Amino acid sequence: MTGNQFFEYIKQRYERYPLAFHLPGWALYVVLPYQILPLTQVFSPHEITVLFGIKALNEALIIAFFYLNYHILTPDALRRGQLARLPLAGLGMSALLTATNALYYHYVIVADLPRFSAKLTQAGLTVPGQKEWLGTPIPLIITSLISLLLLTSVSTGFAMYRERTEREARHQQMVIEKKEAELSALKLQISPHFLFNTLNNMRWLARQKSDQTEEAIMRLSDMLRYMIYQADRGPVALAKETDYLTDYVTLQQLRLAPHNQLVFETDLDDDRVLIEPLLLIPFVENAVKYGLHHEHESAVVIRLRLKQGTLRFSTRNHLYVSKPTDDSGIGVQNVKRRLALHYPDRHTLAVGPHGGEFCVDLQIDLIER
Repeated sequence: MTGNQFFEYIKQRYERYPLAFHLPGWALYVVLPYQILPLTQVFSPHEITVLFGIKALNEALIIAFFYLNYHILTPDALRRGQLARLPLAGLGMSALLTATNALYYHYVIVADLPRFSAKLTQAGLTVPGQKEWLGTPIPLIITSLISLLLLTSVSTGFAMYRERTEREARHQQMVIEKKEAELSALKLQISPHFLFNTLNNMRWLARQKSDQTEEAIMRLSDMLRYMIYQADRGPVALAKETDYLTDYVTLQQLRLAPHNQLVFETDLDDDRVLIEPLLLIPFVENAVKYGLHHEHESAVVIRLRLKQGTLRFSTRNHLYVSKPTDDSGIGVQNVKRRLALHYPDRHTLAVGPHGGEFCVDLQIDLIER
């Protein structure tokens, strides 16, 4: 396990079971000083309770302020952009601690102080100086304020980290929702576009009174079923996308003139790999639309390969039109945007003329490595 993995594991455990981390920490913070100092050798249990009751009271107030600052003060100051309120809250808590120490020291400890000092001297321990401020020993005030400062800094840091993490999570959620909305809009653009073109092919077959009309209707039915029921469900098996392309190409081949040729070659080592639906059809449609000439011999070659999770798709057709119309541009831009959203840093795309042909070369790592 790497350092990052260990940190992530601890973070997940903490988020799920915060008390499992807090309780041992507070127990160590409260009990450790009693274990270090040789108090049981000098004072009776009652005297220890009286002497360190002030410490227990300080700790209770400081721990309460820790959670108040962690859950309310710092998050509220960050949301309002009023961080100056935090030092004011700290000063108020310092005043409360000082007043509490003064009252406890005056009403509980002062009467027994000579006896406590005598026992410390007999045990050979140094007796703290008696310098006071507001009726409270200065070392006691300094110790309380240092504990308050340290724990308040820790709670502020934790609160700021949690707020930043939550803000990043909210931003990430907004990005995801924006992408999902954009993808839905892109799919809505795709479906009518291909439906209109396919229906146009069906009209041509009907005019020709072709015997292949029934087969064409069945293939069109399969295509519409795929577009309606599969396209909005996220990634599909490559086999389904290939079948859809095959149906489209077959419908186009029904209306080819003798001097036209349309070839679709596939070589897939695993057709169960998932791919975003209707991703390749705009390139196929453009190749057919602009690569088949009604007078001259022309050919369109479409290849689809998959090897070890890497898909390679290409189209080749003679360049008869120097500048495609706007509707073809919409389809290509649509695909580019979907590729950027679904396969960032996992695809390459080259589209353009080369050696008298219009070429499309697309490579996608369908399996994230």
